[in-house]
Amino acid sequence: MAGVKRQERAAATQSQLLEAARDVFAERGYQATSVAAITDAASTAHGTFYLYFRNKEDVFAQLMASTMDELYRHTLTDLDPDTHMYDPRVARDRVAGFLEVAAGQGKIWRALLEAILVSPTIAASWLELRAVFHQGLADRLAIYQARGEFRDLDPQLVAASLAGMLEWHVFTTASFGVPGPLEASDQVIDTIADLWAAAVDVGGSRTFPPAD
Repeated sequence: MAGVKRQERAAATQSQLLEAARDVFAERGYQATSVAAITDAASTAHGTFYLYFRNKEDVFAQLMASTMDELYRHTLTDLDPDTHMYDPRVARDRVAGFLEVAAGQGKIWRALLEAILVSPTIAASWLELRAVFHQGLADRLAIYQARGEFRDLDPQLVAASLAGMLEWHVFTTASFGVPGPLEASDQVIDTIADLWAAAVDVGGSRTFPPAD
């Protein structure tokens, strides 16, 4: 019983440090954040941090992994090549899920943009995580292509372009407020979903039906 309680306390402390780190990174950015700032925000001893994380880079990498995992859980569905059908409404829901999760993370995206430019380790981890998303899109495009529903384009390149549209929208809105704040508004969701739908269609003209 004592061992279970110790594990529960340890898990709670680690979670507390992660949430504090998220807040500090979002407020200060990656480079301006220090371990001391994180432990102060978490109201923990400086040495406690190193029981759970090697350094600032390590805690940020764990935050990034959990954030990206949440994004993709809301964006990629199970894939069965025999039954998977393109549905513009489902596609819109996936774009909406991505943007809603992203908007909930706020300015952590500014810190991520900064981190992947200054830390080769974080950049490599981010590329590995996003490759899951890109490959998931490419696999779906390949199914549509095999059925003659998708134009004769490289699914990998198209997937990278579509994913990049979402990613860069999140980065620029969160970091610079361009073309507006990071939010999952109907206008933003509908615009990106419409562009995705047009890209998938053979004729480039398929758009999602208007909401009832």
